[in-house]
Amino acid sequence: MSGSKYTWSGLNTYFASYLHYNGNHWVKPTHTYLLMPSIDFINNCVLTIGVKLSKIIGLRYIILISICCAYLSCFLLIIYPNYYLVLFAMGIFGVGSGFGYFPPIENCWKYYPKSNALIFGICVSSLGLSSSILTPLADFFIVNKKKESTDADGYYPIEVANNLKTYLYILTGIYGFLGISAFLLAFEYKNEETKDETKLIEGQNEEENIIEDKKEKESENKEEEKEEGKKEIKIKKQISVKELFRLFRTKKYLMILSFCICGLCK
Repeated sequence: MSGSKYTWSGLNTYFASYLHYNGNHWVKPTHTYLLMPSIDFINNCVLTIGVKLSKIIGLRYIILISICCAYLSCFLLIIYPNYYLVLFAMGIFGVGSGFGYFPPIENCWKYYPKSNALIFGICVSSLGLSSSILTPLADFFIVNKKKESTDADGYYPIEVANNLKTYLYILTGIYGFLGISAFLLAFEYKNEETKDETKLIEGQNEEENIIEDKKEKESENKEEEKEEGKKEIKIKKQISVKELFRLFRTKKYLMILSFCICGLCK
């Protein structure tokens, strides 16, 4: 569902024609270019909120919120074609896509901690896959079946514009199928973490005894290290300036010194 936001950029002219023929005669194709930026702006604003909220209410409830936002946005687009209401609906869709974007990826990272880059690549590639499927579906199979072109003002014919409503009905069905599937198939990693916590509690008493023994040994070692440190300080003070210059006469230390000078020059 989050990846379908890229589809709205390909529907700008269809939305402009649909609004123009349904009570918004002043709307031009240039006005509908705000649809995609409004989704992206709200989406980026709520990304971090969605991650924090998922830790409080759980992953499945975040998915449920994103489903409800997608349904509400499509419902508003269908019942009342108004330009400002369309922008408001796109904002609601941006909230849902922002909430449902990162929590599933973070949950998958916990299952595969050694393959975070691969998991992120698979999840992000699905975003592009959804838009590559939904955009041709609207262009060639539902909205513009006959491949009609726009007129001089940039509007499609009224028959093509009204087909947008049927596409919105089909889109809500796709959202419902994907959302319910994600809600049923999403399993949080917390269930496995509780098992590990019980094991740690059982061995807690043994660890406390080991820690006490380590503290006693560390206290003894610290006293020995203090005495050795005092001896080393006395030896270092005996090194003269001539001996320091002798260290840099070898090629190895001269190379190190040259690299340090170059780094300081940068």
